[in-house]
Amino acid sequence: MNVATELHATAKGDRVAFSRLYKAMHRPMLSYATGLLAGDYQAAEDAVDEAFLDIWKSADNYSGTGSAEGWIRRIVRNKAIDWLRKQKGEATDGLGDDHDTRMDTEPNPEDLAIAKNASHILMQQLTRLTTHQREAVFLCYYEDKSLAEIAEISQCPENTVKTRLFHARKKLRNVLAQRMT
Repeated sequence: MNVATELHATAKGDRVAFSRLYKAMHRPMLSYATGLLAGDYQAAEDAVDEAFLDIWKSADNYSGTGSAEGWIRRIVRNKAIDWLRKQKGEATDGLGDDHDTRMDTEPNPEDLAIAKNASHILMQQLTRLTTHQREAVFLCYYEDKSLAEIAEISQCPENTVKTRLFHARKKLRNVLAQRMT
């Protein structure tokens, strides 16, 4: 599926094209928004739903230049930032799904408790980052985006992305080091 083609068809009122676009892009955008919102899945769902409503209404605003996925991602990003502003800077600590990386064995309750605690601690620490830093960390480490891709999505120079990642890692390292002592 070509995202740009589906966007252009959506701009002409093609509901089937919008449905295909939604089915293809909903899950990655939900994952992206969840990362931006430090694991608050419900808020991410709301942000993504609002974003797709805006996409349906304003698909004709996509000029065809640049990445169509990037255009959609910026709308989702703006909705997530709007949600954060509505919360007046209150940090969230929603937990993401717990995933056991072992293939052949069932996790025991102790392993689950340790993993859940580690996930909770990480989510708490991510809330201490700025929205820009959290976005860079999520795109880099959870979506394996390159610096160039992150720069395009964030609409900033690559060096700014590098700086955001540097400061985010430094903050996380310092806070986690304090927790260990």
